[in-house]
Amino acid sequence: MSVDVLKDIRAAEAQAEQIESEAARKARELVAAARNDAADLKARLLEEAENEVRNVLRASEEKAHQDISAADTGIQARCDDIRKQAGERLEKAVDFIVGRIVKP
Repeated sequence: MSVDVLKDIRAAEAQAEQIESEAARKARELVAAARNDAADLKARLLEEAENEVRNVLRASEEKAHQDISAADTGIQARCDDIRKQAGERLEKAVDFIVGRIVKP
């Protein structure tokens, strides 16, 4: 074999090693970039989920306050009705007692 052929083989091997080394470096960079992208996506999705939970919680609290307010209004109306009926019955009870005592 001639010296030129051996030089060409060594140059080709060196070039192959360089290409392999460059490919490995690019692969490491791609993996690192993918990990960074995944971490960023995870952080963004976590923040979105937390915001959604806060919104759902806020809506639930508002609904609960509305339900409580409606229940309070209903209870107040029933209490007013009971007071009114008690007042009417009290007058009847007083009339009955006075009628028994005064008119035997």
